[in-house]
Amino acid sequence: MRDRAVLTMARDRRHAARSVLAATAGPAFVTLLALLQNPPSRTTTALLYVLVVAFAAGIGGFPAGVAASVLSFLALNFFFTPPLHTLVVGRLQDLVALIVFLTVSVVTGLLLSTAVQARARAERREQQTRLMNEFNNRLLSGRALEGVLKGLAESLTRLLVLAECDIETPATEPVRISRGGELGAPSEIELSARGEPVGVLRATPPASRGSLTDDEKAVLQNVGGQLSLALRATRLADEVRDAQLEAETNRLRAALFSGVTHDLKTPLAVITASVTSMLEGSPFTESERFEHLDTIRQEAEHLNRVVNNLMDLARLRAGALIPARVPAAIDELIEAVVARLQPLLDGREIQLDLRGDLPEMSIDVVQVDQVLTNLIENAVKFGTTSTPIRISAMGAPEKVRVTVANRGPGIAASDRERIFQPFERGDGEIAGTGLGLAIAQAAIAAHGGRIWAQDQPGGGAVITFELPTNEGNDRD
Repeated sequence: MRDRAVLTMARDRRHAARSVLAATAGPAFVTLLALLQNPPSRTTTALLYVLVVAFAAGIGGFPAGVAASVLSFLALNFFFTPPLHTLVVGRLQDLVALIVFLTVSVVTGLLLSTAVQARARAERREQQTRLMNEFNNRLLSGRALEGVLKGLAESLTRLLVLAECDIETPATEPVRISRGGELGAPSEIELSARGEPVGVLRATPPASRGSLTDDEKAVLQNVGGQLSLALRATRLADEVRDAQLEAETNRLRAALFSGVTHDLKTPLAVITASVTSMLEGSPFTESERFEHLDTIRQEAEHLNRVVNNLMDLARLRAGALIPARVPAAIDELIEAVVARLQPLLDGREIQLDLRGDLPEMSIDVVQVDQVLTNLIENAVKFGTTSTPIRISAMGAPEKVRVTVANRGPGIAASDRERIFQPFERGDGEIAGTGLGLAIAQAAIAAHGGRIWAQDQPGGGAVITFELPTNEGNDRD
């Protein structure tokens, strides 16, 4: 505290010295004109005194202007008004002229000092407004809060010519901008909004200035008040975002439990029942034994697809669904998937329309295999059993388009985007986890392609995806 008082006294002395110099230097310079052999007329001298009074008021404020007015009044009377070198005024009109001069000079100093102060306040308000606009724009741009606070501290350091500026909040690491050198007396603002503390703003001028002026402290208070509101708004936004994330997590958890429980429990129950029947030692014909083993195989494959979808969802959530690209022929991959899924088709006809000019592509074979598997499985699940599933592929210089179409109820226009979200199903009466299309969309997007749904003329759904070819990737 003692050091702070010493710095404040030193600053006050410097300000007082500047005011005294402004009040005396101008009148003294004009008074020297009286020593000339041909001094200027009294009217010209009076105008020069008014000019230096205005100069003193602009430099040292109203007190300096008043002091310069009084000194100029006395000097004009003593050196330029007869009888010279005396304060006695010989004529009444000279006395009136001196009184008018004193009044005009004081009013001039008052008006000028007021105008200078008003201009300085307006400039500070403009700079403060610009500063807060920049701060709000940075805040709304989605930048990290610590970086936004650092930018505010740098702007405050320039605006108030500080040696050091600190901003401390519970949400970020302390932010400090320092220009080095000896420090003056710091001014600290407790940041709070509606009685809730949200941080501390500390501004320290250089030692040469001692401490901040009252106007600078007012600017700091205004900035601190707006910063408090912004920090509280940011905290509330984070709380809302956390609440929304928690609600979404709970929704996904409930959907996962509802969908996955059935898809995991059913094949496990079937496998358990088949194995139990075989272990009980009941006599089975060769065809019955084969039927049980085939059932176990089909349910195990179904269980494997569910587990793969869950693993893909976990990688998707972690941002780790990255394609391991290798050269591959898309038509051969489609044929291989259809052959592997023959037991799932249960006799359903598959119509393949694969153009002979399909280019070789750089893809993750496992991921695209999973996409095709999910689309074909959905086509079987949601299509009518008496109609074929049509799979087509056509190529272009920059992309390959693959379509899986079935006959059935189709997809409502309002659901064509929703069904690509995790745990969303097109028909609530049909069992499933609702992960197939979400995983397909993520895999296609990871390859730089796109996937969409539409209705088929005459009834049914069409799921189409596009993948860039090697040539398209090179251009990208």
